[in-house]
Amino acid sequence: MTKMEVVARASEEQQHTADGAAVCVEEDRVYVGAEDGKLKVYNHHTMELVQEVTAHEYAITDLLLLGASLFSASADATVKVWDSATLTLRTTAPPHEEAVRKMATNGVHVFAGDDKGDVRLYDVDGRCRGAHSMVEEVWALHAQEDLLYTVRDRGITISRLSGTSNKSSVVDSWDGRAPMVVSGEYLVCGDAGGMSLVVRENKTKSGKELGLLQGHEMIITALAKCGEGRVVSSGYDNSLKLWDLKGLKEVASCPLPGCPGALAASEDGCIFATGSGGYVCKVKVV
Repeated sequence: MTKMEVVARASEEQQHTADGAAVCVEEDRVYVGAEDGKLKVYNHHTMELVQEVTAHEYAITDLLLLGASLFSASADATVKVWDSATLTLRTTAPPHEEAVRKMATNGVHVFAGDDKGDVRLYDVDGRCRGAHSMVEEVWALHAQEDLLYTVRDRGITISRLSGTSNKSSVVDSWDGRAPMVVSGEYLVCGDAGGMSLVVRENKTKSGKELGLLQGHEMIITALAKCGEGRVVSSGYDNSLKLWDLKGLKEVASCPLPGCPGALAASEDGCIFATGSGGYVCKVKVV
């Protein structure tokens, strides 16, 4: 029987002083951003604090790794690029007009979406290479090849980007809400009520609904891929759940210290959560 349990947690002295809002993992380093604007790095194995910087004036809203670059997005409307090994600031991109909420990468560019609905493309060094207007605020984002998935309040739009201009064309739209992730052949997002997850085929023009993942008692706030064909979710019920997408079933669950603002899974299958009160913890699937 598969089980999950919290196996390590940052101490109160070393955790954030405000709610954690973003987390990503690379090898033995766990990067965490919070509403206090600070960026902290923890050891993957012990959850001991390794390094920290005051990265933004306002809340960090998302973190993303591309190569040796760590991108941070913020409510202060900026995107910054850091050396992931040293946390040396490489560049601060010209500010967006509104708060930047979510980022995604197709392996070549980083896409950053804001509250105005603008999505800018950055190269690995943080140079802006284009922009697309999605009309409404971006609450979740996914990029693959020349397709961009954006989520507004109650809908998912899939756009095909032009390789030679800032133009894009809508190729499909589905019902759904944030959070959203794409895991291989599956797209997973919140349903209208926010307490269940919708599983769809990740295919334009034929992305049929495969089923619902039900089990949370309150609204889901965070979602992340966890290996092939699996996702983890949590929300205001403070319950972390591991789901099998092919079987449309819950595999395991465990309690978290509080409501998460973000989840991330490492290549070795561990799950990292950060959220209310600044907690950061490591969960292991056994």
